[in-house]
Amino acid sequence: MNSDSRKNATNTRGKPFERGNPGKPKGARHRVTLAAETLLEGEAEAITRKAIELAKAGDGPALRLCMDLSGAEGSAR
Repeated sequence: MNSDSRKNATNTRGKPFERGNPGKPKGARHRVTLAAETLLEGEAEAITRKAIELAKAGDGPALRLCMDLSGAEGSAR
C-alpha cells in the first residue's frame, strides 16, 4: 500500500477511532439488565418453582425454558 492512499486523511470528517478500540469493558451490563436483576432479587426461587409447575402441567414455553436451563438436549436434527 503506498502513501498516496492516505493523502485525503486530513480532509476526513469527524474524529477517527483509536486504533484497536476495545469497545465496552468485559462484564459491563446494560442498565435495563441491572434494573431487572434488582426487581427479581429474592424471587428467583419462587419463579423457578412456578416455571417447573407449569412445565409439569404441560405448558410448552415453560417446558422449553426448563429444558434449556437444565442443559438437556432435544432430538438431533
